[in-house]
Amino acid sequence: MDLDQLKDIVRPKEVHSGVMKVDASRCTRCGLCVDNCPFKCWEMMEDGHPALRGDYICFSCCNCMVACPTDAISIVETYRVTGGFWATEPHPLPVKMPLPPRNKEGNLDEWNLIERAVLERRSVRNFRDEPVPDHLIRRVLEAGRFAPSAGNCQPWQFIVITDRALIRKMDEAVWALMNGLWATYKDDERVMSIAPIAETTPYAFEPRALWGGVGTIVRREMLASLNAPCVILLAGDVRAISGPELNIGICGENMNLVANSLGIRACWNGFLVSGVPAIAEKIPLAPNWRVIATLVLGWPAFRQDGMVPREYRPVMWLREGSDSVEIER
Repeated sequence: MDLDQLKDIVRPKEVHSGVMKVDASRCTRCGLCVDNCPFKCWEMMEDGHPALRGDYICFSCCNCMVACPTDAISIVETYRVTGGFWATEPHPLPVKMPLPPRNKEGNLDEWNLIERAVLERRSVRNFRDEPVPDHLIRRVLEAGRFAPSAGNCQPWQFIVITDRALIRKMDEAVWALMNGLWATYKDDERVMSIAPIAETTPYAFEPRALWGGVGTIVRREMLASLNAPCVILLAGDVRAISGPELNIGICGENMNLVANSLGIRACWNGFLVSGVPAIAEKIPLAPNWRVIATLVLGWPAFRQDGMVPREYRPVMWLREGSDSVEIER
């Protein structure tokens, strides 16, 4: 990879952050939009109303919208990249609320319980300082244990951490790693030393993950664990049919949805995997097993779930009796 190719990945120039708008006449100045923004894009102004910061990376997650009790926040522009390696297609992607449900006859219908559970599920990052009882954690684990897997290989194993000292140790390990990565990334000369990472795992430099996620952790505006009282490591067998990642993804989403159904809330957590080596001596995993993902669980500090618009890509249909592709926009 030459310097120009590397720069296209680590120094993208056509990144446009999302833009959100606050209706001051409806805003109650509660600050929940500020609290629920994962990348800390908002700040409270002198008049008590929130506004987007001057340097931020809003990736249009709509967390601020869903937490607002008066629907005072709306989308002006969504996150998009208009050129280079990270270009989104098209520019920008349109966002839509869920399309109206219809029954077998094609008539308008109501969302069923499963649909509503899926459509309203949100990644929760703000928790009360209250432990989750073991018997409820067990119900979440059982949802994962009974997930479908390729060839019924069931390639998962769970490590549950409720020891706050161990969780803090993982947080600090992640901070140290991200701090080093961030310092190297920001240096125009040293950035070439991480070119091999950009070649093999370019997603590590995705602007939203790096500028938003890593930057927020490095500035200590967010803990990798999100200060959750329970962390579940999802370990996968590398010999699994179809690979461990797909199977762990299916398993973990079962757990996520069941956690929500119990009044708990959960968040997929990729950063915390980097903290596993700090406590590796306490986890007796066999050689063929590795931690693929983590979930954090806790009781929500405030309402953080609900339906929000999502990017909508055209759907291609290949119908019976037709020689052409029908594109549904």
